[in-house]
Amino acid sequence: MKHIITLLFLLFTFQIAVAQNKEFATPRTAETNMVLQGRVLSESGVPISGVNIEGKMGRYTTTDARGTFSLPANMGEEIVIKGLNFETVYYRITSNERIEIRVQSDKQDQKNRSSVPYQVAMDSAQIFLKKDAQKSADFLIAALSNNPKSLSKTQESAAYEKLGDLYSFNKQYDLAIANYTQAEELKSSLALVIKKADMLRLNGNYQEAIAAYLAADVYGTNRSKKNLSSGASSTLKIKRLTGLAAAYAKTNDSEKALQTYQQALQLAQNASLNIQVTSINSKIAALLNEIGQVDKAEAYYNRAIQESKKEGRTANVVAQSQTADFYRSNSQFDKEIALRKNNIEILDEIKSDEAKAPQKNTNKAGVLNEVAIAEDVMEERAIKPAYEPSPSNGIPRLSKQKEQLNIAEALESQNKIKEAITYYESSLDEAIKNNDLEVKKDAAKSLYELNKKAGNTKTALAYNELYINTVDALYLEKEHELEESSRKTKELVSKQTRILTLEKDRELTENKIALINTERELTQQMNQRQRWIIYSLVGLSLLLLTLAYVMYRNNKQQKINNHLLALKSLRSQMNPHFIFNALNSVNNYIAQNDERAANKYLADFSKLMRSVLENSELDFIPLEKEIDLLGLYLKLEHERFKDKFDFTLEIDPSLKNTKMQVPPMLLQPIIENAVWHGLRYKKEKGFLNVAFTSTGSARSSKAEQGITVTITDNGIGREKSKAIKTAHQKKRDSKGLGNINNRVALLNELHDCKIHLEVKDAGLIPDVGTEVVVSIQKT
Repeated sequence: MKHIITLLFLLFTFQIAVAQNKEFATPRTAETNMVLQGRVLSESGVPISGVNIEGKMGRYTTTDARGTFSLPANMGEEIVIKGLNFETVYYRITSNERIEIRVQSDKQDQKNRSSVPYQVAMDSAQIFLKKDAQKSADFLIAALSNNPKSLSKTQESAAYEKLGDLYSFNKQYDLAIANYTQAEELKSSLALVIKKADMLRLNGNYQEAIAAYLAADVYGTNRSKKNLSSGASSTLKIKRLTGLAAAYAKTNDSEKALQTYQQALQLAQNASLNIQVTSINSKIAALLNEIGQVDKAEAYYNRAIQESKKEGRTANVVAQSQTADFYRSNSQFDKEIALRKNNIEILDEIKSDEAKAPQKNTNKAGVLNEVAIAEDVMEERAIKPAYEPSPSNGIPRLSKQKEQLNIAEALESQNKIKEAITYYESSLDEAIKNNDLEVKKDAAKSLYELNKKAGNTKTALAYNELYINTVDALYLEKEHELEESSRKTKELVSKQTRILTLEKDRELTENKIALINTERELTQQMNQRQRWIIYSLVGLSLLLLTLAYVMYRNNKQQKINNHLLALKSLRSQMNPHFIFNALNSVNNYIAQNDERAANKYLADFSKLMRSVLENSELDFIPLEKEIDLLGLYLKLEHERFKDKFDFTLEIDPSLKNTKMQVPPMLLQPIIENAVWHGLRYKKEKGFLNVAFTSTGSARSSKAEQGITVTITDNGIGREKSKAIKTAHQKKRDSKGLGNINNRVALLNELHDCKIHLEVKDAGLIPDVGTEVVVSIQKT
């Protein structure tokens, strides 16, 4: 007995594996279970012979003189009817009865469309947009190609925008972007910019989408207030903000996404747009749940439920289903089950109300028209519905059987197996009743697994067989959808190619006409224009060159004159300063009644003044002359302050007979500062050393390369000198050193010299002496 049970389990496992493989593997079989017979007629009822009839697995036939054909086929397969003079027809086999296919002449159809006015073509395209993508595209092509010269940019933009809407509805986002871009180039609008941004986001171009949404904000600020009512403006702003928030969420920028959603929510609340308020609350809640803020997410979901009640029962079911999904993701199964049971009650109420109103239709899966109506309302308000269709058969996920299946799964997660089985069975019954293959498959599989675990072998086997059959049926349905989707995609790409070709042809024609006109004008005017251009260019070039040369020469001369004037000014400031100090010294001797010393000092001073006045107009004098002047000045200062300092004047032997030129009276103010502000205040007798040394390479004459003058004193130092100076002395000292620095800068710039001045302490001990190094390099 044990062996038999084991064998049965192995058989079940094998069957499951086969069923699961069928979900992904394409059955390839040449066997057929019927022979399809039919007839192909023209629109007026005339039989068409030689029509190509193609089926699966390479099966093929043609129509005879009476337009009839026979083709081996299987139920549910698609056959293709092709001919040269009519549009290709795709027919899905739904019964084994004889079929009759009437085709419309492609030439007649094109002729009819070629005469359609622009507005009629646009209206027809809108009607077929969600029903027949190929017809919608054909009417849009007609709108663009019929009398293209009479189209305004606004009309052409509207046609391309409608093409973008068509590709958007069919999830061809890249083609939608291309057409929205073309429409935007012709005439832009806030709604168009937002549509393009939405397509960029859905196509995965998140950064580009964010940039487009932000640009739409600027566009809306500048233009929308003039062209839109407040309600339409608010709706578009909300659509922009929710799209921007979704793009931020896709780039993992949760903080910006939440901030943007909050802005959209505030705007929707101010405008009393309840559908948007509900939808945005749900989106915020979903984002909070993703980033782990479960308590805040639950609060927003509850707000969404409350707001949804203002919109109606269907909106309430949608909000509660989303909240139930949230509870499931956080293993709060009791709360999930309660919401889904409430949803089932509401769906039953809606179904009961629709039963009393027979003019309203239910859809394929038993989801009532109120849901479809809610979709249309939300679409009109530019809001995406909170639920999405099932990928297999277009059935909305919100249905009684789906909610029952979710409750069963939640109960199973709580290990309440008996209650779970009850709900699985109810879900299965409802799915069979409404032909919901997705729910039927999931319910049958779960019932098989639970019965197998419970040891109910016979029941498990029955559910397993149901599961396998459902998978087969679901596979065929998916295969048909894929075929239809692939065909639709090819048709749309073909239409887009045709549109691009028409656009290129039109541009080419316009360019040819423009080129012919341009060539004619150029031929008449070329010679005269070229002569005038050449003469004008030559004259202008000469004028510009002359003007540039004059400006350059004047600017250069002006700069030189300014610098010379500045140097003269600085020299005129330094000479009176020196004279004033020298006369003070003479006055000091007279005050002491030392007539002989005063006469001697005055004679030396006169000699010094004569030399200073002779050199006052020169920028450079021989080095030997400058050394003599400094020696005379040192002698005069030493005569006055014999008890304060001694000095030495050291001259490098290599400087003898040198021809090097140096600025006159550049070193005198530095020596004066050393005596008056360093040595004069020293208690004991100080010492001043002025050393002239040459710089340069050993191979060349050092004296011709440059000199370095080092002025060293062992006075009280710079810091102590500053502390004991009067305000007037500080001003005099600052002005003297400032003049030296300014003069050095002007000499370096004007005469291309390399004069450098450095002031530092004379030794390692602070406040003991100062050393000034002046280097003059020949360039």
